[in-house]
Amino acid sequence: MDRSFLTGWAVCRVKDILDETDLLVFRDRNALTINVTKGYAVSLAMIGQPPDGLYLYPQHYMARNVGRVPLMVRRYNPDRPVQNDVYDPAVRLVLRDEFELEPGQSLERDGYTDVLDWGPTEETGFVLRLHSESVGNYEWAFDRETGAPKGVTVLDSYSSQVTTVMQMLTALDTPVDRDFIEMGLTSRYFHVRWETLKMISRLSPELVQATVERLSSDPHPVIRRAAERTLLMNAGNQNAGD
Repeated sequence: MDRSFLTGWAVCRVKDILDETDLLVFRDRNALTINVTKGYAVSLAMIGQPPDGLYLYPQHYMARNVGRVPLMVRRYNPDRPVQNDVYDPAVRLVLRDEFELEPGQSLERDGYTDVLDWGPTEETGFVLRLHSESVGNYEWAFDRETGAPKGVTVLDSYSSQVTTVMQMLTALDTPVDRDFIEMGLTSRYFHVRWETLKMISRLSPELVQATVERLSSDPHPVIRRAAERTLLMNAGNQNAGD
């Protein structure tokens, strides 16, 4: 595609976007991102000094080198299948591909498996990206040298705020009502359900048995195992008392 045509189209499209309402614009890791809708975002990334870590972000995107210099791209994948919401400390990133993306060239990233590491070959570069909606709730961070995971970040700010509220209520021994507990137990986010279980154990011990029985069939293996262990421990204590 001729660059002058592409530039004209991009300018017109950005103007259309900016004329719309309810846009969320933010900057993170040298990228300016515009969230147009829940399932559609565009970003302009400045490619300079690589970040300290490597990141598996649960989002597909198409990226185009809109700068003047080639960009070095390294594509990593986990060495085994991973679930976005199940942290596996044994997984390692493996370098699968390494190439130069010339000005005007494009590539695609798979949000389930691809970690792309960008770097300039000469001077600072620029990449225009079209993002899909999220295909997971957590961003994984990996050590650049070892490829080992360093932790995860919750991407949904509301659910993160809910868990913070639960932690504060627990620390202050503040009673909670059943509706708030039910909201936590039915959350789509496993970290909210996990925090709800801890809150109940401290603030509403009379609900613990019913809660762990309910969570023994939770879809997340960590919560399910914790509930099963609690049930076994409670059964053992009851038998010892008898």
